[in-house]
Amino acid sequence: MRWGARLAFAALGIGVVASLVRQAGAGALVAILRGAAPWLPLVVALELLRVGTDALATYAAYGDRAKMLSVPALARASLVARAVSSIAPAGRAAAEATKAALLAPWAGPAAATAAGATVQAVTLVSGGIISVPCAAAAYALSGASAITLALVLHAALLVLAGTLLRVVMRASWFGALARRVSRRAGERVVVFQERARETRLLPPGPVAVMLVGRVIQVAQYAILARAVGAATGASRALVAQGANMVSLAVGAFVPAQVGVSEGAFAWSADVLGATVPQAVAIAMLCHALEAVFVAVGAIVPLAWSSPAAPGERPEH
Repeated sequence: MRWGARLAFAALGIGVVASLVRQAGAGALVAILRGAAPWLPLVVALELLRVGTDALATYAAYGDRAKMLSVPALARASLVARAVSSIAPAGRAAAEATKAALLAPWAGPAAATAAGATVQAVTLVSGGIISVPCAAAAYALSGASAITLALVLHAALLVLAGTLLRVVMRASWFGALARRVSRRAGERVVVFQERARETRLLPPGPVAVMLVGRVIQVAQYAILARAVGAATGASRALVAQGANMVSLAVGAFVPAQVGVSEGAFAWSADVLGATVPQAVAIAMLCHALEAVFVAVGAIVPLAWSSPAAPGERPEH
């Protein structure tokens, strides 16, 4: 995406935030955020656990080749990728590409790329699966509302997209097509597909671990709702998780989803059992969380040297 488009999306997001702050009242928002601040360390700790689940999912996605990985390198790559996911357009895909590049010296570029694409697919599928209880919670609270219908559609599209991605990764016609375009590219795609076929179509290990990460995220939203004084409970936390996922889908190319998440939470305020200022405050606290991990991801490459890679590469 060109820088002009990125700046346009960013400006639009900032404009939405300014409008919502004006609507909610800056004074009310500041008071809510001050009261919620003591809860942030707990939310940050839970987010660190979520980074751990991402790392475990990546490890499992390598299948039998996981033993080639350096655990410190995996931890380092996961922290850097977490920062990339917050600031890059199509953040999750960019994060997996970053992780694959950092881990390629251990398992080989084809295996690293296949594992990264697998985790991307698993992320989509797990997002679709967790959207089902989110949609059920939204229906219980608001009936066949817009947020309920959005979550039903979200669940179906994500499971379908993740499954199709894995199908294409393993499909022989994809390799044949790549060979027609370029012999060299075709050879690389063939090796990539061989690595992709080493794990099941939807490998249960990575799917299960990513679902654990989603459940942790639901707990984070329950804590944030309590922090801002909104209604609490499992159903409300599931709806908050759903609103977050819908905002990520809609604002995939908006840097850090600025404005999109605030709009999604304000739109869902009634179902969340929150006032508009409380709902917007939840989104702003999520941005604060993102800022923490962007800072961590920026510091890690400077303060934590990459472990020495093996002298021999499994493939080239």
